[in-house]
Amino acid sequence: MYVAQAASGNNYWLVYLMFLIAGVLAGGTWSVYKNGSRGFAVVLGVLAGIAAAAGILWMVGEMRA
Repeated sequence: MYVAQAASGNNYWLVYLMFLIAGVLAGGTWSVYKNGSRGFAVVLGVLAGIAAAAGILWMVGEMRA
């Protein structure tokens, strides 16, 4: 059932959710970096990049559907 919903193109909220997560992670990255934890900042930065890329790819997929 979920696959049929995903193919119908009605899941734009998931794109917004991915960008929201990416934004929160990017803000957390900056905060952690300013507090001196460089290693954790790199981890959060990578996760923010993955979330942003997922949002973009999901958006492209929704536009094609």
